Amino acid sequence: MTYEEIIAKVSLIIQDSSFSDTDLGTFINQAQIEVAGGLPSALGAWVTPPLPELLTISTVGTDPDAAYVSMPSTFQRSLQFVASSSGYEIDIAPSFISFSETYPLLDKVGRITEVIEAGGNFYYQGIPSEAEDVTLHFYRFPVDMEDAEDEPDGIPKHLHHGLLVNHAAWKIFEMVEDDFSEPGLNTQKYQALFYQSLKNLEFFIPYENRGLSLS
Repeated sequence: MTYEEIIAKVSLIIQDSSFSDTDLGTFINQAQIEVAGGLPSALGAWVTPPLPELLTISTVGTDPDAAYVSMPSTFQRSLQFVASSSGYEIDIAPSFISFSETYPLLDKVGRITEVIEAGGNFYYQGIPSEAEDVTLHFYRFPVDMEDAEDEPDGIPKHLHHGLLVNHAAWKIFEMVEDDFSEPGLNTQKYQALFYQSLKNLEFFIPYENRGLSLS
């Protein structure tokens, strides 16, 4: 579905002229970001896994005077692989707790042997004495749709309606029906439809990739 088609579908459902196409577009792009970022899974006590098409490769330059630098602005979740400028793989710590236990002062100088992403920052130990470009594999933010013919980024085509239209309708009805003491019927309906599609998405993602879900 194109951006224009998705907006038209949402507009047909909500039947509320107080929401402009720009308003609807904001809800739709937000749905795309939330799906890509991970939501509570219907299959277990975890979040839904990253979207395979959003896996990307980028680089960051280390700072000789600091133990961390900002992750690329496109980073959304799940640092997957790190390589030095000379091509060797660098270990990714299993958690920031274990990383900080090993390097409590974050002041080791020399070759990078272990890294971790935390809070949008890329931490490394040791600290190279000269700036070094490090290659990162991670899952990026989806690109917002803007033009009428744009299509969703990373969302499988067969789930465009189920994930984006239903999520936008759910959130709009949630806003409209917020005076009720309990969620309104439309809120419940489109939330349920969205989560059914989210379950379908998780089944659609290759099984081996589902282990990437804890970001």
